[in-house]
Amino acid sequence: MSEIIVTSGQPFTDIDALACAIAYNELLNLEGKRAQTVLPGPLNNSITKKVKEWKLDFRVKPSTNKAEYVLVDVSEPKFFANFVKKERVIEVFDHRVGFEKYWKERLEEKSHIEMVGACATLIWEEFKKRKLSNKISEVSANLLYTAILSNTLNFKASVTSKKDIKAYEELKQFSNLPKNWVETYFTDQDKEVDKDIKNALINDTKDLEPIIGQLELWDSKKVILKHLKEIEEVLLSFGRPDWFLTAPSISEGKNYLFTRNPKMKTLLERSINAKFHGDIGTTNKLWLRKEIINLIK
Repeated sequence: MSEIIVTSGQPFTDIDALACAIAYNELLNLEGKRAQTVLPGPLNNSITKKVKEWKLDFRVKPSTNKAEYVLVDVSEPKFFANFVKKERVIEVFDHRVGFEKYWKERLEEKSHIEMVGACATLIWEEFKKRKLSNKISEVSANLLYTAILSNTLNFKASVTSKKDIKAYEELKQFSNLPKNWVETYFTDQDKEVDKDIKNALINDTKDLEPIIGQLELWDSKKVILKHLKEIEEVLLSFGRPDWFLTAPSISEGKNYLFTRNPKMKTLLERSINAKFHGDIGTTNKLWLRKEIINLIK
C-alpha cells in the first residue's frame, strides 16, 4: 500500500491547514495507515509563537514521490502544494465553494467539501464517524479547537455554522488550553504582526485580481494605522494597481480596509457596504476575505 501524504496549499500554511493536516494524519495513523504530514508553505501569522511551541509533527518536503495524497483546506488545483500529482489525490477536505462537482465526479464519497466556517470542523467529524474521537491527542485537539476559533473570527463571521459551534464545544474536553485562550491567541497575533508586518502580510495575501491582503487581528485599527506605508509597499510589490487590505478587528466586530485605489473603494462600497474616510474604510460587521471575494467576482 502506498504511503499517504496529507498536505494543503503551496503559497502559505494557516492554522486551519496546519490543524487539519496534522489531525487527519493522526487519524490515518490510528487506523494503521502509513501517512506523513507535509506542509511546504510558510507558516502565516495565524500560527502564533505559542502554537509553534506545541509538538507540531510535519515536514516541508515529502520523503517519497510515490505517495497518494489527501488535500485539506484546499480544493482548487492551482493552489495545491507543488509536489502533488492530481491523478493521485485520493481524498479532499475543504470549506470553499467552486470545486465540489469536480471532486465529487472523481472521488465520490471521498470528496468532503462543505460550507462550514472551518475545515477543522470536517476533520473532527471524521474522528467521530470513525469512532476514534476518544483517541485524539491533546495537540490535535488544541489545533482543531484553535482553527475553528480563528476561521470563524470567534464565531462572529457569517460563515459560522452550527457544526462549527458543536465541534468547538466537543473538542473542549480533549484540549488543554487556558481559560483566556481566545484573547491570548488573537492578541498574540497582533503583537507578532506589529513586529514584522511585511512578512505577516506576504504570508497572507492572495495573488488574485485584485490583490487582497488580509490580517485577522484583535485590534486591527491600532496595528494597520501604524503601518500604512509598509502595507502599501507589500501590496504594490505584486505588480498590479488594484489592491486592498482587509483587516477584521475581532474585538470591535468590524473590518478595517485600506486602499488608495478609487476603483477598489467603489467596489467595496457597493459589495460590502463599506464606508471610506480617505483611504481607510470600515464595515458594519466582520467579513472574511473569502466572503468578500465571492461578492466582488
